Amino acid sequence: MVFILLWQSCDTPEQLAKSTDLDYKYKKAMQWFNKKQYYKCIPVFEELMGLYKGTKSTENIYYHYCLANYRQGDYIISAYHFKNFFDLYPTSEHAEECLYLHAKSLDNQSPQYELEQVNTYKAIEAYMLYLNNFYDNASRVDSCNKSITKLRKKLEKKALSNAELYYKTEHYRAAATTFENLLEIYPDIDNSERIYFMIVKANYKFAINSIPSKKEERFDHVLDSYITFSRKFASSKYMEEATEYEQQSRYQVVKGLMELAQVSRISDREAIFSRCIKEAETQKPLLKEEKLQEKCDKIKEQAYFNIVKTNYLMAEEQRGIAKNEPLQKTVKSYFIFADQFKKSRHSREAERIYRNAYKTLEKLKTDG
Repeated sequence: MVFILLWQSCDTPEQLAKSTDLDYKYKKAMQWFNKKQYYKCIPVFEELMGLYKGTKSTENIYYHYCLANYRQGDYIISAYHFKNFFDLYPTSEHAEECLYLHAKSLDNQSPQYELEQVNTYKAIEAYMLYLNNFYDNASRVDSCNKSITKLRKKLEKKALSNAELYYKTEHYRAAATTFENLLEIYPDIDNSERIYFMIVKANYKFAINSIPSKKEERFDHVLDSYITFSRKFASSKYMEEATEYEQQSRYQVVKGLMELAQVSRISDREAIFSRCIKEAETQKPLLKEEKLQEKCDKIKEQAYFNIVKTNYLMAEEQRGIAKNEPLQKTVKSYFIFADQFKKSRHSREAERIYRNAYKTLEKLKTDG
């Protein structure tokens, strides 16, 4: 009768804590566990682990303590203790289950894709650890692989969302890089066609807003990404827009070199104008629109004239005999320009520069 009263009186962990009967405490904790009253059995299991420390009973008590936390939804606690159980008792009959539930605990902490995905990465790592240790358990291996696929899809969605956000907020370089990383990390990602297109688009937006010294390199990057896109998706619904970026990039490479030359030191300009001419000759045959071809020709004409002008400016900065070489280059570049563009809008100005250069050369000969 006394035993029955004692059993019935210990309805809370606080009441049970007063008892000195360890077997009774264990039986009561298991009774609560089996009734799914985990909030009651957990503190008792915690106490018993300390009291039974060093004995064989500890393993079983710890196992049920881990399960109780997991079933109660305390996944932070269960994730830690399931892994700790596996490390302490690697040969236990419960070791495999605990390592699996360690991964499940982390999986259950994985938030919506919009939030930080630290636990998603941890869950994938935990599933991989399980597979590396227990690859022969067919039922759980299949479950692990499905969970890993689900978690990776969430990471894909998160990364895609980040890339889209970078683009919407006009951080085009970050957007292009994030889209590129997406394809590298998740080569089988859904709707890869659109991602390849967005790389072209983001690269173009980044290039068009760049300073002159960076434009050539960055528009070349647009062209590279366009080539990749067009080869993979020749019939894409995005092809018309992508081709517009490709065509504009070819023209902008030429225009960018003109802009760069105009803001560079006088001593560097001739070389850049020459690159501009070469690029205009390369890109024009690849331009489909007549308007872009005409613009390309005008830049080329301007570059030839600017070489004449630059050589003359270089001569004006010199004194005495040092003027001779840049003046000779002025005369030579004038004849090249005049031969190429007989009806240029710059003809009158170019001829004036030539006459001044020629007169100065004659004067230098006389003075010499």
